[in-house]
Amino acid sequence: MVVDLPPEESGDLSAAAARHGLDLIRLIAPTTSAARRRQILAGASGFVYLVAVEGVTGVRDDLPEHLAGLIGTLRQETDLPLAVGFGVSRPGHVRAIATAGADAVVVGSAVVRVIGESPGGGEEMVQAVRDYVAGMTGRP
Repeated sequence: MVVDLPPEESGDLSAAAARHGLDLIRLIAPTTSAARRRQILAGASGFVYLVAVEGVTGVRDDLPEHLAGLIGTLRQETDLPLAVGFGVSRPGHVRAIATAGADAVVVGSAVVRVIGESPGGGEEMVQAVRDYVAGMTGRP
């Protein structure tokens, strides 16, 4: 993912990625207009990363009410898998995003927080991340 590269300036990188069998993951923000989404999706491959919240990434208590509608809209606009992230930190967030039709949920900042709060490192840290992810998904 190259998060600050506009599609109209991505020609060289897109061509190089394609030559090497790599996907250039495109981001769509909640503020992206319909016309801009079409432009972004036209050059997308691999999957599309939907930014769930306005602002910066990080743990949030709640996700925006309009998120499910935006996921539904993107489902109609692309057949690519849809990953949703930014602000996702609770099991209820994961359930809501999955129910709305997303294919993947990204919990990067929340996992970084778990790592930072883990006493020691190594296997204890790995187990803390496993436990967190299991709690997010409802799976052992």
